[in-house]
Amino acid sequence: MPEYHPGTDIEIPDAVPTSGFRCAISNTKRYMRHNAVEVKEVCEAAYTGDYALLQEMLSCGDARNLFNGDLNAHVNNITALHMAAMSGQTECVELLLKAKADPHIKESMHFGNDPEDGKTSLEYAKAAGYDDICEILENCETDQPYGWYVPSGDGNNAKMYTCWEWGKAPVKGYFSSRPGAAEANGFDPMKYGTGPLKDDDDEEEQKQTPLTATTRPAAAPVMKAPAAPVGPPPLPVGILFPGQGSQYVKMMSTVKDIPAVQEMLKKANEILGYDVLELCLNGPEAKLEETRYCQPAMFIAGLAGLEKLRQEREEAVTRFQFTAGLSLGEYTALCAAGVFTFEDGLKIVQLRGAAMQEAAAMSKQAMLSVAGLEKDKLASLCKDAAKSEGPKAVCQIANELFPKGFSCAGTEKTILALKDLAEANGALQAKVLKTSGGFHTSLMAPAQERLAKALDELLPNMQPPKHTVYMNVTAAPLAPGTDPKEIVALLKKQLTSPVLWEPSVQAMIKAGVTEYYEVGPMKQIKAMMKRINPKVWGTTTNVEV
Repeated sequence: MPEYHPGTDIEIPDAVPTSGFRCAISNTKRYMRHNAVEVKEVCEAAYTGDYALLQEMLSCGDARNLFNGDLNAHVNNITALHMAAMSGQTECVELLLKAKADPHIKESMHFGNDPEDGKTSLEYAKAAGYDDICEILENCETDQPYGWYVPSGDGNNAKMYTCWEWGKAPVKGYFSSRPGAAEANGFDPMKYGTGPLKDDDDEEEQKQTPLTATTRPAAAPVMKAPAAPVGPPPLPVGILFPGQGSQYVKMMSTVKDIPAVQEMLKKANEILGYDVLELCLNGPEAKLEETRYCQPAMFIAGLAGLEKLRQEREEAVTRFQFTAGLSLGEYTALCAAGVFTFEDGLKIVQLRGAAMQEAAAMSKQAMLSVAGLEKDKLASLCKDAAKSEGPKAVCQIANELFPKGFSCAGTEKTILALKDLAEANGALQAKVLKTSGGFHTSLMAPAQERLAKALDELLPNMQPPKHTVYMNVTAAPLAPGTDPKEIVALLKKQLTSPVLWEPSVQAMIKAGVTEYYEVGPMKQIKAMMKRINPKVWGTTTNVEV
């Protein structure tokens, strides 16, 4: 039977909708053609609060940019509604619910956890303290019937369509307490008091309790277990890596004698073709500041600091929950999370640094540190500065570092004009930085092309992360097990996109991380942490190298 847009005789082509979900916001241009809009783009807009983009994808767009997929699909274990709720995006929450996002859906749980312990969007909003969103979601949970959700396995807690629905949620443990459910999902079979699944081949057991078609309980769907046993749960620890700008002559002096660091340095010299430790210890400073030398040195220094922390508190390294890195530091974080090896990471960082330095040399570029202005005001000043310099001018926010603290980048004349505008509009600081290029702007497009090709070549060697990584481009978490293709896509965008550092840290804090380590040279990340959250600053430790 053909399907029509509600209230019309416009037929929906069979092949266009990608799931049983149908958006409740009427738009007859939806589902009329295939397009490239993916659910992760919806999630990104929901998390960052890009209401205009979200509205275009869910409500007012055309056939090219309306979202045709399942709005309730999990991305990195949570849905778009989860992401909007956890980041306090009230308008986005309301729009998602209007489109028929399901508030009952729980996060999808990794093997080793009970699927019924997954949190709903409401629970995330409560944990973050967003009372207005809590009220909205509570009302919606009351009004919207409880559906049918996959109870077990890889796709647990996913919503199923065009099938029977509960109406009201069953009592907790309805599925997970069934015989075999704990084994299928890898959690403690004594959690609900049912104990481990009996062995059907045990003759004594069969004599005592003969199992027949009418007496045998139905086993839960079996999920394929991972090859390795599940390890201890992660600790509420965040590992943070600095980026370019934290380097200094004499760094690495406190870690150079650690055996694991000596092995790294030996491999690094072979890959780089020069003595990187000599450069770190003795400079010259001008050479160490060059992007092509600085980035490999900072990558090595961050991982060397991790080895130092391993000696001081091993479980913080083996069981940390989250990690993130500032710009170049993101590559160090991904290496620490097991995405690529030290050798592969160093090679890609070396290429990245060289490509960025070459892109910076193509025109006169600069960066400006600005403090004391709201983001919207600064963005407006960037536009004004760009207008004054003509059509080829580039001027934009490059890093969101702490509340009212940013760095901007672009063409040199435009950045100098921005400096004057910022000071005239009450900025507490407007300082031109000693960097070689307009990083995280469109000026890095030539470097982005080279990096993209190298990342594509590296992809077959990359592994899913073993720890959650907060990415610069989205400030959203990539959970353990994430497909490396998603990581590559974000790394490609990173060179020409703003680094959302403060939002990343805020998200980690809201997610419950209570202990942080800044691993690498200097103390810039901890200094920013004091402005982001003074309480968390008190539990942030520097691991100096």
